[in-house]
Amino acid sequence: MRKEDIIRIEDEHLVRTYQKLGIVISKGKGSRVWDIDGKEYLDFMGGYGVAIVGHSHPRIVEVIKKQASKLIICHGSLYNNERASFIEELLKVSPKSLEMVYLSNSGAEAVEAALKMVRKFTGKKKFIAAVGAYHGKTMGALSVTYSNKYRAPFAPFPYEVEFVRFGSIEDIEKCDFSNVAGIILEPIQGEGGVKIPPPDYFKAVRELADKKDVPLIIDEIQTGLARTGKMWAHQHWNIEPDVMTIGKGIASGIPMGVTLAKKEIALSLKVGEHTSTFGGNPLSSSVAKAVLEIITKEKLEERARLMGQRLIDGLKDIASSSRVVREVRGLGLMIGIELRVRFQNVLFESIKKGLLMLYSGKNTLRLLPPLIINEKDVREALEILKFSIINEDKRRYIEQ
Repeated sequence: MRKEDIIRIEDEHLVRTYQKLGIVISKGKGSRVWDIDGKEYLDFMGGYGVAIVGHSHPRIVEVIKKQASKLIICHGSLYNNERASFIEELLKVSPKSLEMVYLSNSGAEAVEAALKMVRKFTGKKKFIAAVGAYHGKTMGALSVTYSNKYRAPFAPFPYEVEFVRFGSIEDIEKCDFSNVAGIILEPIQGEGGVKIPPPDYFKAVRELADKKDVPLIIDEIQTGLARTGKMWAHQHWNIEPDVMTIGKGIASGIPMGVTLAKKEIALSLKVGEHTSTFGGNPLSSSVAKAVLEIITKEKLEERARLMGQRLIDGLKDIASSSRVVREVRGLGLMIGIELRVRFQNVLFESIKKGLLMLYSGKNTLRLLPPLIINEKDVREALEILKFSIINEDKRRYIEQ
């Protein structure tokens, strides 16, 4: 099929909820993708953080082929060896107090399950979430997502939510806890612009949640699975959540969401109260187990720390001689470049040079590359970004 026909069909018939970049991707391998014309791109978009172990990792391809030839679907009313094997591996690398697992199809679904669990457990109806938070766009998850551009068309929501400044323990302390079911936070805000909290923030939140006897939900959908240099980003602050949500890279592109919870919270849901036809199917379960094995075997926590620091150092060096870069921030391979101007020129200039990236808001570029990137990838990305940022500096200088 021709590129023009592909674009025409999607533009005419897909519901227009995505900001299209005008590229038709047909192949991926490792840290690279290729468009239908054969142009190669260094992929620091990573399917919005999904390509944790890279595109078409040989082990993932092998597992998909093998499992697809045996069994693809097995409803949760039946037991399954692949599901049990994945759960066993997941619990080995997860907080010890989180003994129970609910399997679904996406990060948003994982959040939905978390909110329902906590509300049922506490018998209360209100949640505390953060300004700048993003937890998904289904109605429950959207309740605790902050951006008005997502929320405004769909109010009212099923949950009452009080939004507090991210990083401000004082804001949470001022909340009325009489009807609070739970606190939900991202360890690092992704959609909010790669915002990292003060060092003592999460310890204080954990202590306050314990004091008020309110469950703490930590959303690791974007930050988890070694993305920030630790298996779970909350480990940077030595806390444990009461409930944790996982999504994106957990099954390397096969749809999957996971909600882990303390036993007493999870068991508040009774038979039939929250189920998923496809959740925990053998195909996604077998791939998710392989993802966990790859992260461990290939030491991707260490690689994310090392390559992330290389990128951050290089970006800060570029920023030091640039007028358009306000700040570079990040942990591991979750990095934000905040500009003093809108991101579009730098983003599209970089795409032309062969680098795909994400963005947050109006002026922040976001990097979520596969954790398997190497020194060559880092150098190439920095060269392209330097070129694009210098061009934007020149453009701004000429305009002024």
